[in-house]
Amino acid sequence: MIKTALCVTVLASSVLMPVQAQQTFKLTIASSHPTSLPWVGLMSTLFVPEVNKRVEALGKGYKIEWKESYGGQLYKMNATLSSVGSGIADIGWVFASLEASKMPLTQFGTVTPFATGDVRTILQVANEMNEKVPALKAEWDRNNMVFLGASGVDTYHLFTKTPINTYADLNGKKISAPGAVGVWLRGSGAVPVDGSLTSYYTDIQTGVSEGTISISTGILPNKIYEVAPFVTTVDIGALYNGGMAMNKDSFNALPPEIRKIVKDVGLEYSRVLGDTLMQRYEAALKAIGEQGAKQAVPVKIAPMAQGEREKWAKTMPNITADWVKANASRGPAAQILKTYMEELRKRGAKPLRDWDKEL
Repeated sequence: MIKTALCVTVLASSVLMPVQAQQTFKLTIASSHPTSLPWVGLMSTLFVPEVNKRVEALGKGYKIEWKESYGGQLYKMNATLSSVGSGIADIGWVFASLEASKMPLTQFGTVTPFATGDVRTILQVANEMNEKVPALKAEWDRNNMVFLGASGVDTYHLFTKTPINTYADLNGKKISAPGAVGVWLRGSGAVPVDGSLTSYYTDIQTGVSEGTISISTGILPNKIYEVAPFVTTVDIGALYNGGMAMNKDSFNALPPEIRKIVKDVGLEYSRVLGDTLMQRYEAALKAIGEQGAKQAVPVKIAPMAQGEREKWAKTMPNITADWVKANASRGPAAQILKTYMEELRKRGAKPLRDWDKEL
């Protein structure tokens, strides 16, 4: 939890000068994943220094003393929500995709695949919805957190041990996917295996799974292409997966002007993340091909034929309607879904399947 310290600085001079008080706030910022991943790296390279800069510019003698703990030092991928909510970290990255039971309405992005590959658009909409939709704000509040800024990932592809040329090739395959993302495999005959970027390599290597639905910017630094050299570019869509949040008690203990800075910089983090992911996506996919070219089984990158991609999208059961029905008693699920799809279209997205029109 946040700690504050008050010290008094006296400026030496032949003339007695006014005493200046400096109040220091001690904050811990953490993540379950390493800084090699953009949504974590920007916490250290953008969020922390920018908050410091703006706090200093207030000229009120405030200072933040940070303890940065990334890469699972304080909590693992299955404890991001509880760790920030309980104050193990004051500010942390929350992997909402693994928290469907505690944040069911926040999963609107995971039940609308093939909506858009532009993560910038998705993060813009997610930030706006978390601010304007009371039911979404309430999910963070119930878990003792204040939402700061949405995080997301670039579009999803298939990374497998053996080639996936058609939609039918998925039948019978064990495919790793994080939490709610496993619903994208419904109707394909594939078996979803729960996991994340920190577990995929070992899971595929040991046969727990035969590949993963994942993202290029995550596959590259974790070298998962070494055990899953067949890359099928499906463009299932970019995804809003959670975001930075602050323990509510820690947030409320800050002065109002610092609280505003923390929220403003949280949105700046989200904006820069969207731009960064779009820039890194193509570079990451290219690097996977280059770095994997000389391994025992060389990396092969090939697009899924548009007809097969459409078959995947259209053959999938109506996971959106199922989600709305399952969550109707927890809040305005149908309206949240409709708002999300409408806001994406307003920004130029052209979904392969209009999920909201099938409710």
